[in-house]
Amino acid sequence: YFVSRWVKDKFFEGLPYSHRNNCEILYPAIKPIKNFPKKENLIIFSGKLNSSKGFDLFGAATVRILQKFKDWKALAIGNEPREKFNFKHKNFKILDWLQHDKILNYYSKASISVVPSKWLEPFGRTAMESAAYGCATITTKNGGLPETFDNTLYLDKINSDQLFKIIAKLILDKKKRLAIQKKNFLNVRHKLSDK
Repeated sequence: YFVSRWVKDKFFEGLPYSHRNNCEILYPAIKPIKNFPKKENLIIFSGKLNSSKGFDLFGAATVRILQKFKDWKALAIGNEPREKFNFKHKNFKILDWLQHDKILNYYSKASISVVPSKWLEPFGRTAMESAAYGCATITTKNGGLPETFDNTLYLDKINSDQLFKIIAKLILDKKKRLAIQKKNFLNVRHKLSDK
């Protein structure tokens, strides 16, 4: 079993065949919530706080966002003992690892989720979960991330300037932000009931 088509394709790369009958893709899945949650002016990042996951981009872009949009807050959940970043703003909080249900609760409150992975994600569970919980979710196209949900918010250039521009546009255009949030919430691609 493979967690994404991307992982399956990588497994067969260089081999004289691209499929075997005993090989299947079994995507991670989520149980969708029933009601669209009440959203706050909150931007969220969850995962390893390292440059491979794009935390450096998130931190740099988010500090600029918080300086421009005073009524917004940002939250990063995770840790990384091997890399240290020093992003400081009164509205930017960093929490250590939390239980899964607590992370999902933060996704239900957040308006914008950022998954700016530089490395080739095998799948990208944080992208799937935050989109299913009604976040306007920004990702890269690395690895299996495009398979997590029907996304329109991609970082074509993986840098903090482009991330800043996308977040700023979402903040300024509340109608567009809400439309993307509801689209993500209503169109969960990988439901537990279908697996």
